[in-house]
Amino acid sequence: MKVQVEEKPFLANGRHTTTITEVTEGKSENKGVPFFNCRFENEDGFVNHRFYLSEPGQPIMAEFFKAVGIEKEEVDTQELMGKEVSIDVHERTYPDPESQQEKTIKEARYFQTAGQSNTSDAVN
Repeated sequence: MKVQVEEKPFLANGRHTTTITEVTEGKSENKGVPFFNCRFENEDGFVNHRFYLSEPGQPIMAEFFKAVGIEKEEVDTQELMGKEVSIDVHERTYPDPESQQEKTIKEARYFQTAGQSNTSDAVN
């Protein structure tokens, strides 16, 4: 069997300097909460992260926007395309309401301005 791989691998856990290469919008599957999703990518791989437009999501978005150099109250998500940002990649496990089983995803956290963070492999 011949298999063709046309995608990069997921980024390893730890800190990475990345570029935002894609921004999409949607609503959560279970509660219909609006979100935008960013694809963070570099030469080693990628990770996606959803930013939920909810009260608990506000501090995370504030940290993220500050890290990419956007400090205003209203942001067009397309302004994020091409921005560089330092992210910490980690895995998070949560109960999936549909399957009643745990689900593990990779996501970004602890956003920092690119070039101003320690990019060692140390995991926080």
